Amino acid sequence: MRTLNIAHRGGAALRPENTLAAFGHAIALGCDGAELDVQLSADGVVVVHHDFRLNPALTRKGGTWLTGQTPRIKDLSFARMQDFDLGRADPASDYARAHSLMVPADGARIPALAEVCALPSARSFTLLVELKSSTDPASADPIALADAALGVMREHLDRTIFVGFDWRGLARIKSRAPDARCWFTTDKLSGEAAPVLDIIKAAGGDGWFPWHEDATDESVGGARARGLQVAAWTVDQPADMQRLLALKLDAICTDRPDLLKSML
Repeated sequence: MRTLNIAHRGGAALRPENTLAAFGHAIALGCDGAELDVQLSADGVVVVHHDFRLNPALTRKGGTWLTGQTPRIKDLSFARMQDFDLGRADPASDYARAHSLMVPADGARIPALAEVCALPSARSFTLLVELKSSTDPASADPIALADAALGVMREHLDRTIFVGFDWRGLARIKSRAPDARCWFTTDKLSGEAAPVLDIIKAAGGDGWFPWHEDATDESVGGARARGLQVAAWTVDQPADMQRLLALKLDAICTDRPDLLKSML
């Protein structure tokens, strides 16, 4: 079994996150796939963006970075989203300092999920589609988001894995498309993994997608014993990559797919 090299948000350390520039670069780099975050625009388009509001550190309008409270994604039409440039980080921001290797891509816009699906690739390119919903008032309705995302990916299920911390959306997808692959994401665990794995299995999950430090010999073995695939997020340090490769995970999600590529 070969561990898949999955570019987190398209490889956020290398290109502006969740943009066509990032996903195109991940394809050119030879990644096995990319993780991306999806939400709903005001007019119901499934769009690729991480935060519930525009990120001021990565968003310009008319050449000027946004300040203060920015618009919510769910309040913007897809057409209005195209007014914003996400191709370069504000050099004065913490984001820019944390992404010092990022090559700008001026003119990058918030893409529709369908646009990412349409990117050409000479080899199979798997998409980990994270349903970005929660109980936050700024979030889209998890059921509406799941239905819309499934609608876009219905003809691409062979290269799609739905993931997310909000398991309501994943349960909805499994109820409507039992053959759709769903890996249930978990944040840092406060206790043993076994009870969580039991819940994922009972919910019909196909895999477990934990924070990388929770992927241990014991927990991965428990997941395998339950018939679950295992991936880990977000793995950017070489020592962590080496440890997880030794566990023979199904996938590693990383901001540095270039580093992981050198180890595979």
